[in-house]
Amino acid sequence: MFFVPMEEIGGRTGLSEGSHIDSRLDEIDTFISTHYYQEDGQERPNMIFSVIGDSNNIVPKIWPKSRLQESLTNAARAAGKSWILSRGEPTKISKIVREMVEEYVYLETPSNSMKSHIRLVSIPSKPVDDETLYFDLPEKYEDDKTNEKFLLNLNGGKHLSEMEYILFRLKLETKLSNPKVKDKTAVVMVLVEGDLSAIEHVKLAVENNIPVVIIEGTGGAADLLTECRSTETPDLKVLLPALFGINLVESETAQLIESLKFIEQKANYVGVFDLQNKDEEQFSAIVGELVHRTWSSERASNEKDSSKDKDFSYCMSTRWGRDEIRWRRANTLPTSCFPSFTSPFSLPLDFFFGFSEYLESRESHSENPELKEKLDEELLLLALTSNRTDYIETLLDLNISLSEENINELYKISIKKEGKRSSMIKKHHDEKEEHSVFQWILTDIGGQHSTYLIEGTDAHCHAQWIVKHMLQYKETVDPRLEAACYSKRRKAYIKRQFSLQSILLWSLFFNKVDISTMMWKRVANQLYTGLVSTVILQKLSDVARFKDELIADEISDHSVIFKKRVCNMMDTLSKKNKEDTFTILDSLETVWKIQAKPIFFAYEFQLYDVIAHPTSVAWMNQKWYNGLIPNWKRFIWNIKVHPSVALQALCFRFLLHYVLFGVVLLMYSYFLLTPLTTYQEASMFHLSLEIALYVWTTLDFWQDLMNVLGAWVCKKEEETRRKSGFKFLFQLNDLWKAFGFLCFLLAVASFLSRMKQTETFTLAKRFCALLLIFSYLRCSRVFVIHRFTGSSFMFLRYMSVHLVQFLFVTIFMIVGVGIFYQSLLHENESMSMFSGKWYKWKFWYIIYYPYYQLYGESFDDVLGFSHEDDHDIDWAVTFVAAMYILVAQLLVISLITSMFTTKYENVLEQSQMMWQYERFRIISDFRSRWFANIDVLLSPITYYRYHRMGEERSLKSHELFRNYRHLQILQYIMAGRSLEKSTGTL
Repeated sequence: MFFVPMEEIGGRTGLSEGSHIDSRLDEIDTFISTHYYQEDGQERPNMIFSVIGDSNNIVPKIWPKSRLQESLTNAARAAGKSWILSRGEPTKISKIVREMVEEYVYLETPSNSMKSHIRLVSIPSKPVDDETLYFDLPEKYEDDKTNEKFLLNLNGGKHLSEMEYILFRLKLETKLSNPKVKDKTAVVMVLVEGDLSAIEHVKLAVENNIPVVIIEGTGGAADLLTECRSTETPDLKVLLPALFGINLVESETAQLIESLKFIEQKANYVGVFDLQNKDEEQFSAIVGELVHRTWSSERASNEKDSSKDKDFSYCMSTRWGRDEIRWRRANTLPTSCFPSFTSPFSLPLDFFFGFSEYLESRESHSENPELKEKLDEELLLLALTSNRTDYIETLLDLNISLSEENINELYKISIKKEGKRSSMIKKHHDEKEEHSVFQWILTDIGGQHSTYLIEGTDAHCHAQWIVKHMLQYKETVDPRLEAACYSKRRKAYIKRQFSLQSILLWSLFFNKVDISTMMWKRVANQLYTGLVSTVILQKLSDVARFKDELIADEISDHSVIFKKRVCNMMDTLSKKNKEDTFTILDSLETVWKIQAKPIFFAYEFQLYDVIAHPTSVAWMNQKWYNGLIPNWKRFIWNIKVHPSVALQALCFRFLLHYVLFGVVLLMYSYFLLTPLTTYQEASMFHLSLEIALYVWTTLDFWQDLMNVLGAWVCKKEEETRRKSGFKFLFQLNDLWKAFGFLCFLLAVASFLSRMKQTETFTLAKRFCALLLIFSYLRCSRVFVIHRFTGSSFMFLRYMSVHLVQFLFVTIFMIVGVGIFYQSLLHENESMSMFSGKWYKWKFWYIIYYPYYQLYGESFDDVLGFSHEDDHDIDWAVTFVAAMYILVAQLLVISLITSMFTTKYENVLEQSQMMWQYERFRIISDFRSRWFANIDVLLSPITYYRYHRMGEERSLKSHELFRNYRHLQILQYIMAGRSLEKSTGTL
């Protein structure tokens, strides 16, 4: 069993029974004198939280551990200096507490501080290998003294039985509550989960006047005590199997009821914190109320003993930091942490019985690590393939990973199960195809690699290739993953990350929403991983739509969940440390061999929500204004105050660039208003007016080309490692680069046409005038950077796209009606529509009448509407023209009006996001360029500088890895907090 037998519990009700404990009381006294009382007297804790509940319960329950961590942190912070007692073993509750304290120390304790305000006291009952206390965080460096800031160890509880350990802990808690005569410390026990032995611990605590906070909603003993408090006659025959998976004999049940009744009699010492529906900071209020009630009861009972005690108040000896508590309205969570998760007792029950048997045998295999690891992996594999998410969470908390062999098996089993399910459906519909939709999607995307994936041969490698091929990225291996792999914890970290990333990718391919949530929380680089997962699911949804609309919608909803998750994480990161958030957004990260900077990855795949997120906008403002206040008026003023900073800002480059561009356009405009001559006959003044625009256009085009081919030309660090062809196509999708390319072609045509002597220079004037028009359009980009004019440009751009779509709809009708007119209006003679010069083709005459009829022109003298004409008009032409005008005016014009109205509303709704996206495009362009394209002339120097910097970067890899580790830890912490903001993803 996984609880203390009731006979042992019933026989131990006091401290005098523990013969083994008496010999270890000196260790408690030594510990208190060494760590509790310091020389300066300033390190004494104001509050002590004793967290209990470590168990091997065979009925797992998922609950929001980040909410418990935040509640404990808020209470410990409010108390000023606090101690947190924990078992300190690699079990769930101890790991949660250890992780919480590490996060607090990492985020809130200054690096130059010798001690943390919150300290963890580890009291293990057996020897603990520190390598097992791993929390999915990168390992500490050997020279890192972080542990000394917060960790205290008391080893007196080792090698004790469960009941003896409880009595030892109770002795420590009682001693800390009254360390010396007339000295008092607030000690509160916190019960989370727990076996039945935890009930005896609570009973002994309240018997010794130690208040207890029960965390409701965590399962086990905590939920049993909560239920007994709210129900006069609890049905233990129902509660024990549901909470512990056990039944007790009658004598044991009677003893348990007796303990529960005793705790109920001490109800004033017990408080309940509803983890699901109460605010984290209300936990502090419950703790304070319990301490006040407990001390008031003690004072009332001691007032008769001594008159001196009447004037003594225990509350005066504690130093509460009440001003640090910020009350806010309670946040209400769903009734379950993972509302769509399965119950531990879901059918088939053989999984529950197998899990209980596994827990019983796990400890017996501790001497054979290989066998134990094999059993662990088999159980996790079974939980994954059975979608038993409650057990998956429990097994992941035990740091169980899958090997490469089991990853292969995971894909094989999943494909087989989906195929069977699909086969049953297809047989019902008399169809022969037996492949599932998911298998069809993978086959359609991956080709030959999907075959290896389905067969379970190097599944994760082939899955990575499929993703890389789907997103069209180059294969990149992150060298930092293998860096500094000299410790066991580092090797364990790499193994765990391989398992987590493999399972996450599998959960995306097979649309396992809840499993992907658990995996994403634990993988490294959560922000970038969430972005890549969003795009992968979008691509899978697009392919699935060819086969099954319903599954495509489900995958698309999964993609939206990841996108919201990323935005929520950006919120929490930005609130904690904005500069680190900017670094994360602008740092090269690698997941599934896809390397990119997160914000540029979102830009490449047009994730408007991410680009327009306030954190991304703040990043853009920092780059655009070079850290100055993001306002044009204040920026202009800062040119006087901070000239060196303002002149290096991207916005100054941009403004100066387009001011010079405007001057060049004015020069060329003046040139077109003067008589044209050949280059030999033109004056130097006129040549300078003309050549300036040609040079500008050429340099502009070359700059755009360098942006596309920058990795080849300068060997500089790329924002994304996408394949060059797709990167080039993405760059061409930019309207302004398209204008630049067109202007370059017109500049070449204008230059060549001016070299030939003619009388009127008509052709040259046409090319020059077209070049001027498109150059003005290209220069109008200066207005896009402003919020109002930029939003207006978004309307023009997207409405013009809609106009082209409308023309495609009407062009066939116009051509058909035009040919009808011409065939009946002219005599029986052949017509050549494309003979002669292109501007004299008959085709233009054919579409002339129906085209202008769209705008209300009737052509009554030609089509027979006028009675004043004497010539005969075929009545069929008049009838068709009347019907065409009727349809065109009432239907087509009304249709395009409604289409434009709908498009206007859609663009209006997203205009700000689209404008921010366009603004990001400008900022990304000008990060690598100077005004007037002078950096094109300096490209050889730039190439040499980046070549030298590449050698210097290799020498700084150790420091880069340190910074990388810091950002990983920060993301890991904030990912857990951001999950509570994601609707439907908890």
